[in-house]
Amino acid sequence: MKRYKRWLALGVFALGPWAAQADERYQAIPISSGSDFGTEKALILDTAAGHMWIWTESPATDTEPGGRYIIYQGQLTPGDQIGDVVLKQEWAVPAAEPATK
Repeated sequence: MKRYKRWLALGVFALGPWAAQADERYQAIPISSGSDFGTEKALILDTAAGHMWIWTESPATDTEPGGRYIIYQGQLTPGDQIGDVVLKQEWAVPAAEPATK
């Protein structure tokens, strides 16, 4: 965990003008990577403007190179009141294929 925090801090500070405000404006929250082999992830939130990024660091494996990267996730959208749905995506249930005889 200590290594994770060190790399997270370096990743945040490497992003330029964030360095001066990193402790107040930008917050990093560890998130599950969904794997057991050492991938580490964090959600980085700009608390002033609502932008979000996912920071990921992965070790190299026999089949994949390791590395670290940041993926922009978009900007939070405020609602008018508590409980407002501000973004909704729906998927239709696929139609069942007709039975063959």
